[in-house]
Amino acid sequence: MRFLRNCSLLALFSALCLLAGCQTSGPEKTLGDTAKALTDKDSGAFLAQFDMDAFASHELVNLKQDNSLLNFTSNLGSLLGIGSEMDAWLNSAMDLKQQYTRTFTRTVGSGELVNQCTRSMTPDCPWDPQALKKAEVKQINEQCAVARVTTQANMTSWIALRKVGEDWRIVGKAVLEETAVRFATDEKPLLDQKSQPKPSQEPAGESGAQSI
Repeated sequence: MRFLRNCSLLALFSALCLLAGCQTSGPEKTLGDTAKALTDKDSGAFLAQFDMDAFASHELVNLKQDNSLLNFTSNLGSLLGIGSEMDAWLNSAMDLKQQYTRTFTRTVGSGELVNQCTRSMTPDCPWDPQALKKAEVKQINEQCAVARVTTQANMTSWIALRKVGEDWRIVGKAVLEETAVRFATDEKPLLDQKSQPKPSQEPAGESGAQSI
């Protein structure tokens, strides 16, 4: 009888957990934790769900290659609080990482990020708690996944996730699924690459531009 009672309780707990959408592992848990952090206005918990090196590297790819996002740079500049200074750091993934870290810290804590993404009429703002909880996850393999996120404003975008150690982390976002898949399967984003210093071939007194 005790065994049957324990089994019944376990089944009831599993059913309640399923209805509540709780996840103990996998990319769904990361999305759920991201949604909770946004609801709680906890910027630290929000940033903990990211691999910021990879995220910033992929955001740089978005900004430089996607014309629709390049047209959005003035709005993005306003969100980041740097206005027309965007061009000054657009070519640096490291600068972009630092700027996004500061911006997420500020806008998650104030609730501004949620307000913008729940109302945004562009498809590159998936940080809507309810949308993240309902995201459709497509696992590519044991290490990579993408999630289709549709906000309350009916705007759909994709989040790229990758397993880092034992945990799943957000490594990018994209308007198109194929771009998100590319980000999720990218094993060496720009900031993860360990570049070796090369001897200078220039005459003394001259220096060339550095790129990341």
